[in-house]
Amino acid sequence: MATVAAPLAPHPNNFMEPEAHIVARLKDAFADRKPAVHVLTKSDLAGIKEELQPTPAVHVIWNGFRVLESRFDGKSARLDHTWLVVSAVKNVRTIKSGEAARSEAGELAALAGAALMGFRPPNVAGPMRLAPAPGAGHSGGFMYLPLAFLVESVFQG
Repeated sequence: MATVAAPLAPHPNNFMEPEAHIVARLKDAFADRKPAVHVLTKSDLAGIKEELQPTPAVHVIWNGFRVLESRFDGKSARLDHTWLVVSAVKNVRTIKSGEAARSEAGELAALAGAALMGFRPPNVAGPMRLAPAPGAGHSGGFMYLPLAFLVESVFQG
């Protein structure tokens, strides 16, 4: 008879551990929205052509970390991780000015930001904090409006 392995406990150094919790928090925040808002990760988006991506959507993307402090013996470090939360919409109603797409992306970003500010997913050492983000982008009726959040963790050897 085969034995079933117990699920692994989250490893304290797993940078990606917060992702599923951030996604769940955003799905809860958008649960009653019509039309439905898709909450997607970088892996969900891999290989999808822009014109085929589901919208409206919020993309959750881990964007690296920076070292805040490292212990003298190198066995422990405090890190600030950046999570991008990108509102993605397609609206060609006012494609020349982009006004409708900007408005729709702005509303999604406001709701996503409110859901995540101060949220503390597992495996981190503090709450999510709003940070400077890359600029917005647009192409062919699509609008991308990113928010950036920092969250601290402690990496240990």
